[in-house]
Amino acid sequence: MLERLSSNKRINIYIFFIMCFALLLLYHRNPAFMDEADNLLGALNIANGSDIYKGYFSQHTPFVYYFMSIFAIVGVRDYETFRLCMSMVILLTWVFMYCRYSTYFGKKTILIFMLIYALTLNITWGYMILSDVFQGYAVLILLFEALIFQKEKSLTIKSMIIISMCIFISIMSAFVSVYPVFFIALLFLYNILMLPTKEIPIRLKEYIKLAVIIIIPFLILIAWYLLTGNLENFYEQAYQMNRTYYSNYLGGFGSSVIDLFKSTPLNWTGHIKNYLLTVNKDTIFNSLLVIFNLLFVHIQFKNSKVSGIILFFFLGFCGIRGYTDFHSLNYYIISFFCVSYVVEYYFLRISEISEIKRVGIKVLVFLIFLVSFNSYIPNAGINLFKGKGVLAQNIYYDSYIQELTNEDDSVWITSLTPQSYINNHRKPSSRTTTLVPWFYDAYKTVMINDLKENKPELIIFEKDNEVWGHVYSEFAPTILEYINQYYNCLNEYDSVEKNIYVKKERYKEISEKLWPEASQLEEGKLVSNQSRIFLIENGLKRHIASPEIFNEKGYDWNSIIPINDETISKIKTGPEISGLTK
Repeated sequence: MLERLSSNKRINIYIFFIMCFALLLLYHRNPAFMDEADNLLGALNIANGSDIYKGYFSQHTPFVYYFMSIFAIVGVRDYETFRLCMSMVILLTWVFMYCRYSTYFGKKTILIFMLIYALTLNITWGYMILSDVFQGYAVLILLFEALIFQKEKSLTIKSMIIISMCIFISIMSAFVSVYPVFFIALLFLYNILMLPTKEIPIRLKEYIKLAVIIIIPFLILIAWYLLTGNLENFYEQAYQMNRTYYSNYLGGFGSSVIDLFKSTPLNWTGHIKNYLLTVNKDTIFNSLLVIFNLLFVHIQFKNSKVSGIILFFFLGFCGIRGYTDFHSLNYYIISFFCVSYVVEYYFLRISEISEIKRVGIKVLVFLIFLVSFNSYIPNAGINLFKGKGVLAQNIYYDSYIQELTNEDDSVWITSLTPQSYINNHRKPSSRTTTLVPWFYDAYKTVMINDLKENKPELIIFEKDNEVWGHVYSEFAPTILEYINQYYNCLNEYDSVEKNIYVKKERYKEISEKLWPEASQLEEGKLVSNQSRIFLIENGLKRHIASPEIFNEKGYDWNSIIPINDETISKIKTGPEISGLTK
């Protein structure tokens, strides 16, 4: 009977894992984002035989590039399959967490964590291939090991290897992980100091062994970069870039990493105050996380005041890149564990606590799942049954890239849409795959030299658009000068085509390919595709801005020739006819 019950429980666990994985899959084809594309482009670069910081410039640390290159090396090339691989990685991480940590923290704790993570994908973007996902899970597992050490007071070789891997993964996924890792180290150190004095020397060899195991993967990476002549590039791009160039625009480390130790506690306590005092339908999710985090700290504080204080600051520094929205996933992942830990803790003691506490905990649990489920529903299953290439599609430029270039041709997409390289299977012409102000400041000469050497078939340069408040033509004038020297924009009068540049020697050929219909229509004719009216003039279609302008110009409504959308699209756009235009 007991064996049957045990077997039934195991089946229920399997079903739960399958359900959470299915919840992941319903989001794995949601739209893509440039940070994710950056990780995949770096992985493809490695699979093609080059390396990060040499053949592919990046201001990020390298772990995710190398990890995703495993899939690229075995032939994965499209977004959808990369996402499926990522979902499998998350599933395997859950299995590992359950097998190793459910004994210490309770099976329900791990299962509740999985469910909350899956149901909040719409809030956290946790379905994407982001460094934040790897960072978050690595820091969470470090927290697990620290809490186990607090209880067991000893480390096994397995624990040491896990700690070493997670420190490496977290810091090499996002360098700001050094801050939460620092507080985890403080927690370890405090618990070591709490050992009986006579035991510390006995365990000294154990701690030395841990330190050696921790440093090994970092030494391997440094040795690899030394051997490949890439160490200076790694330092310059992954660290120095963020301090000297990026910090001039969007923060980074600034001039001193100590500054963040000063500002983050203020940001953290400010976040707590704001989300406890201003609870409404838009803030309730983050307010609930604050409450559960404080309850987690309270539980730890009851066991050890110093540990509780350290964990309070640890939680604050998990959100060093933010506590809400993008780049907050590390904080969210740790918070989800706090929720599941608190739920397990109080429900095991439900009969021991007061009626008010029982009701309060049940209400909080109900709300967190209600809000999570409500956030999950809107985008679940998007693009699930559509063909490949939809989730990373650029509706403005992809069709031009596909029509005007061949697969594996070299192109340069300066806008924040590097997804188009992957979606269209095109090679970046520059080692800087997008154009942002801090990369321009650091590498404008490199960009120009790359363009001269690779001679891209097509360049997308949105000269009038902004990136984080900086107009492309203003912050990158030498790039625009080079482009104008060797390339023509497709059509200065079209809002999309004015950003697409092709080689001057190919412009005539491409014009005939894109706009073959103009010669078929008589000069001066009025045509309409039922939604807009155009005048054919000098081989161009000129939109007539309004009925009033039509009448003002003296055109005849009865002379309009109906024309279909396909035909009108094959006539080059000219300047609009308005009250100020002849």
